[in-house]
Amino acid sequence: MIRVVSWFSMFAVLVLVVTTLLLIALPRDPFRQPGETWRFGFLSGYSVRLLESGRYVDSNWCDVCLEERSFGTWRHTPEGYELFPDSGNPSWRLLRVEREGCSQLAGPPVRRGGEPVYFSREGDLCAARR
Repeated sequence: MIRVVSWFSMFAVLVLVVTTLLLIALPRDPFRQPGETWRFGFLSGYSVRLLESGRYVDSNWCDVCLEERSFGTWRHTPEGYELFPDSGNPSWRLLRVEREGCSQLAGPPVRRGGEPVYFSREGDLCAARR
């Protein structure tokens, strides 16, 4: 009887260890981690999620294109935020602005010499008015 209990105990510990390792290895959706999301666009656009951990993920979105994500770190600046991509590309800034009575972030223009893009915070009442 003692042999059966010891085998069962070892099996239970092994299952617990394997289950724990599998849960740790699962990818976590960064859009479900604590932070705030800023978006621009209507039928297609771009999102930046600033995670509380100091990391960010940005993503394009549209109905007929493949989603592309990139990751990096961010930090507060007096004007807004500076983002540092993991890819080694140059950093870029999101500047705090007030437009039409709403707090937004101005991002770099999509085209060289174009107008800056304006991100609205997801869940803001200002974003819902548009």
